[in-house]
Amino acid sequence: MKYKSRGQKAKGKSVTDRKSPLGGRMKHSKGSKNVKCLKEVNAPGAYIKAIASFVIVFIVSFMILPSAIEAAPNSWDPQEEIESFLANNYPWDEIEVRNVRVKGKAVNKAPESIFVEKGPIGKAVFSFMYNDGRRVLVNAYVRVFESVLKSKRSFSRGHVITFDDLYLSKMDIRKIPKSAIMDPATIVGKSLKRSMSANVPIVENMIEMSRVIKRGKRVVLVINNSGLSITAYGKTREKGRIGMPVKAINLSSNKEVIGVLIDENTVKVEL
Repeated sequence: MKYKSRGQKAKGKSVTDRKSPLGGRMKHSKGSKNVKCLKEVNAPGAYIKAIASFVIVFIVSFMILPSAIEAAPNSWDPQEEIESFLANNYPWDEIEVRNVRVKGKAVNKAPESIFVEKGPIGKAVFSFMYNDGRRVLVNAYVRVFESVLKSKRSFSRGHVITFDDLYLSKMDIRKIPKSAIMDPATIVGKSLKRSMSANVPIVENMIEMSRVIKRGKRVVLVINNSGLSITAYGKTREKGRIGMPVKAINLSSNKEVIGVLIDENTVKVEL
């Protein structure tokens, strides 16, 4: 009678008992080793398949993206359109546009032309026109600034103005006084009619725009008569300003004449 060892395979049986390290018995199928090997072989294939899927999705997305960009509306800003329109059509130093609101359905492109319906200073309304006949109304609040002359410090009446006495400052055009002076060359060398404070806009009625010639001032009369020019001494009979008409008396004939003060010493008379 033959005895089989514990580790020897029994003929016709598919299971071999082995003692586990914990003292029990473990059963192992013949095919278990093959299944494990199959899983190890298939793991790299699944990884490659996942990478291939990712690459396909990326390529498709890249092909779709340009058409999506082309289909997107052109980017434009109604505020920038109004600012550009005002800058190109009005001679202001600075323009501020805010609180822009598009009435109705906005159009996905910039207008072909713009018209002012109301304003354009303050609460303004603009028409955005398109070649296909569409018209879009846009509300906005517009502020405009211009440079005006201001005094650097306070000055007394009779002060003769120099360039160092002045500086240019931007002001809201609606707050600029009438007859405000913007060109310093027009007042430099002239005197003040009255005292003025610092940092105030300078207007024409503050300035002695032309020198006043007092009554009784001795002058030279340049008399033009039928193409002939005669000079004589005279005397003013009233106050006058250079460039303005003034009454004078001819000291030779003791007759009154009317002429134009061309400078502080000369009166031009046309007979």
